[in-house]
Amino acid sequence: MNIELQKTIVITGHYGSGKTNLALNLAIYFRDMGESVTLADLDIVNPYFRTADYHDLIEQRGITVVASDYAGSTLDIPALSGKLDAVIGKEGVLIIDVGGDEVGAHVLGRYTPSIRMTDYSMLYVVNRYRYLMGDQNESISLLHEIEKASRLQVTALVNCSNLGRETTLEAVNASCQYVEGISKQTQLPISFTTVSKQLLNEGNKYENVFPVEILVKVPWE
Repeated sequence: MNIELQKTIVITGHYGSGKTNLALNLAIYFRDMGESVTLADLDIVNPYFRTADYHDLIEQRGITVVASDYAGSTLDIPALSGKLDAVIGKEGVLIIDVGGDEVGAHVLGRYTPSIRMTDYSMLYVVNRYRYLMGDQNESISLLHEIEKASRLQVTALVNCSNLGRETTLEAVNASCQYVEGISKQTQLPISFTTVSKQLLNEGNKYENVFPVEILVKVPWE
């Protein structure tokens, strides 16, 4: 599919919803499309699922990484690299992986004035099967909390519903009505649904689906 997003892409959502895996896949997608890509890791909240942990993988593909000066170390210090200021609004695609919930969005607020001066897409990642996302009203409430904390407006939803290794196409299909309900209540469009490439049968066509590689692994796998 052809993904139509602005050059500045902000990815938000609940902890463990699939934000980082989406950020990595989008970075690879746009790089393969010939774009210059910078991937910024603003997740200074959760030490287990950070874009910076995949620094070598993405830099081998010609993607620039901007992260905390302490990323990849044993120190969990909320220090942000000033390099992000220098790339907001510049040529190429900028993908910002934000920490989970409104706590992570507060960090994003540091860059809000600069982001507002660009054309940006702010994606709210929904995983129907994550804790605290089982109710549409809870999902919508979190969306508004993220907007308040970041002082930016979500522009579209992304359905990243999955059950980890237990994910099936049936599970993904069953989540669509849930996300459509959020879309109807918020009047936000659904940009696309992510589906693992392993689940997609060759030769079959799926509408509004972004095939992704599962690049983010949990520590116990």
